[in-house]
Amino acid sequence: MHALFVTFDGGGNLPPTLGIAAELTRRGATVEFLGHARQRGRIEDAGFVFEAYRRGRDYDITAPRRTLGGLLDFTALVTDRGVAADMVEAADGADVVVVDCLLYRALLAGAEAGLPVVSLEHTLHGFFLTYRGGPVGLTVRLRGVRVAAALAAPRLTLVATRPELDTATATASVRHTGFVWQGTPVAAEPPRGAPRILVSYSTTHFPGQAAALQRAIDGLAGLAAEVLVTTGPTVDPAALRPAANTTIVRWADHGDLLPETSLVVSHGGHSTVSRTLAHGIPLLVVPMHPLLDQPAVGRAVAAQGAGLTLPKSASPAQVMQAAATLLADGPHRAAAVRLGESIRSRDGAVVAADLLAQFARDPRRAGVAA
Repeated sequence: MHALFVTFDGGGNLPPTLGIAAELTRRGATVEFLGHARQRGRIEDAGFVFEAYRRGRDYDITAPRRTLGGLLDFTALVTDRGVAADMVEAADGADVVVVDCLLYRALLAGAEAGLPVVSLEHTLHGFFLTYRGGPVGLTVRLRGVRVAAALAAPRLTLVATRPELDTATATASVRHTGFVWQGTPVAAEPPRGAPRILVSYSTTHFPGQAAALQRAIDGLAGLAAEVLVTTGPTVDPAALRPAANTTIVRWADHGDLLPETSLVVSHGGHSTVSRTLAHGIPLLVVPMHPLLDQPAVGRAVAAQGAGLTLPKSASPAQVMQAAATLLADGPHRAAAVRLGESIRSRDGAVVAADLLAQFARDPRRAGVAA
């Protein structure tokens, strides 16, 4: 099987894509990627052939943007004709073309060209069903694309999340795979000393994110815990004021940290949340942007009992109180542990690869078998 993955510089959209691609490679498939040039290093380091867009619109998630500017830049990307044209050209000879669910113009162009297109959703399907009627969906429509039509264009949509977290149910063409593992998750160990709290917000630039990080640091300063803050590329660690119990770094490998972490404070990015829950760790979700999936992901975690949510404007006292609740050996931790055990029972990449193999054999019958 020859698979082409079509992606963009979106941060948390890449881990599940790489995980599924790796599983296909293990099964003997030939896998190639098409994406933004700045993604080359990460994708090639994972062992895949990469081609950068030639006509596709550039996009940098770390660039500072205000809300309106971010909306306009993002909708210009997802409706870009250059991305769609590059995809159609690169897809020649592919048995399956796995397209990021947000590349709406490309999804439509692939279907119109008769390509074997599969959409990969890297968060909750229910979010996308409501997203199409909000500001993003309306702006996309002004740019000549209907989100509903783009979502319906592929014969198969893979949703890389847990069905119990999603408000939308599976259909013959929309299939939940479960979380795609990032590495091999293990159950987090109980702390031998002070519990570790990992604070990690978005790699995307959002207004007010640095201030929200500082309030989290100030609130967690009141707890007998070891606090590690990873700022990512958009917040300078030197711009933050550490507390006595806090270490601030730009980057650390979460895979090394999570097995000995007791609580994660996150913006609600689906990638971070899935990785955390796979280790059975509860979450405090503080969404950074109301128009994205972060609030929906936070609500889903809270509904499962595996965490709590706070607004970005939450005070240090509110952060401290919520974190203290989640650190306790109570119902939230028990729910996270149960969910983690279920997640570790099967890698979503395996489910996705099975469905893609079936699709490649007969795209007309995609999704009909489990």
